[in-house]
Amino acid sequence: MNIHAPIQNLSFGNEPVTVRRVESAADRRAFLDLPFRAYGNLPAWRAPLRFERAAQIDPRRNPALAQMPHDLLLAWRGTQAVGRIAVFINPAHLARHNDQTGHFGFLDTLQEDEETISALMGAAEAWLRQRGMRRIAGPFNFSVNEECGLLVDGFDTPPVMMMLHGRPDYAPSLERAGYSKAMDMFAYMIRMGETYEPPGIASRLIEGFERDPRLRIRNLDSRNYENEINQILDIFDDAWSDNWGFVPFGKAEITHMAKELKPLISPDHLWIGLIDEEPACFALVLPDIFEAAEGLNGRLLPFGWVQFLHRLKVAGTTTARIPLAGMRRKFHKTRRGVQTMAATCSMTLAAQHARGVRNIEASWILETNTNLINIISLFDAPKYKTYRIYGKPL
Repeated sequence: MNIHAPIQNLSFGNEPVTVRRVESAADRRAFLDLPFRAYGNLPAWRAPLRFERAAQIDPRRNPALAQMPHDLLLAWRGTQAVGRIAVFINPAHLARHNDQTGHFGFLDTLQEDEETISALMGAAEAWLRQRGMRRIAGPFNFSVNEECGLLVDGFDTPPVMMMLHGRPDYAPSLERAGYSKAMDMFAYMIRMGETYEPPGIASRLIEGFERDPRLRIRNLDSRNYENEINQILDIFDDAWSDNWGFVPFGKAEITHMAKELKPLISPDHLWIGLIDEEPACFALVLPDIFEAAEGLNGRLLPFGWVQFLHRLKVAGTTTARIPLAGMRRKFHKTRRGVQTMAATCSMTLAAQHARGVRNIEASWILETNTNLINIISLFDAPKYKTYRIYGKPL
């Protein structure tokens, strides 16, 4: 298997679409700018922070990417970039699943354009075949632990931080190119009014939790921040280890994530449930950066950073997201485990409500993760978005 084989510049017959590797600084700018051009006129789209997007595709600043053979590709019509895609091989995925599957991500086209989709997917498939892969799956940006999934339902509402947007034409274009559903992932929205009270069933579970002296909840110990992050990711890895597509966080990823999240996390953003003093479950909630950056078109310079920091640190956001939550497997389906998880989630919601947050997205959740779906259902949270992972044999 030669995962370092050179990519070819590909054109498809007489079609006027050419796919080329990103090589120059200008190419990289075109790759980063394409979603702003593609979706800037969509009322539900939210511009990400450009500097953060640039860091994500830079192996010098993204330690996970530094370990992956990858290429960034652009589709061109003449001198205009009209589409983009990333193609890569994740060694951590192969080590765990041994399925000869490579991945794609960052799939965007300037407008509805099946010809460009076909060219981009063909280039990604050829790249992976050259490196011995037998299957392609995605989108992942760049792993299952980052942004992933193609939005297939919920286009009328804006995404929250680290969640993707797009257009309805992508899914049928992929399906006509031979791709089929591998897994769906759901986003749920917990909408809180001006007062917060846990709903009936959740309230009864919390009452049971409060009567049991062997159960308790604590929030983040900021003095031991790195150890706290390591602890919750250890719970997460245990909780999710049997789930579809799971890849554990690597040490470099954990260190990078801890550094990136630290400016966003206050003690009341992370709650840990303990059973007999053993950390059993947790819920991490983060303010919605997209809301804080709205109207800035992704740019913090020269003066956007003042407005961004005021919204984030002073005014606060009204929307937040729970990107990570989980409970150790040995407590799954146990009374004390369910009580502790329900109380931990409720404490998370109450703390954010006190900050002025009124909407909290719980995402993403695999369609097969019935344990977490059942916990979310306790809080009367409707499913409002669906994201899909597609796959295809090569």
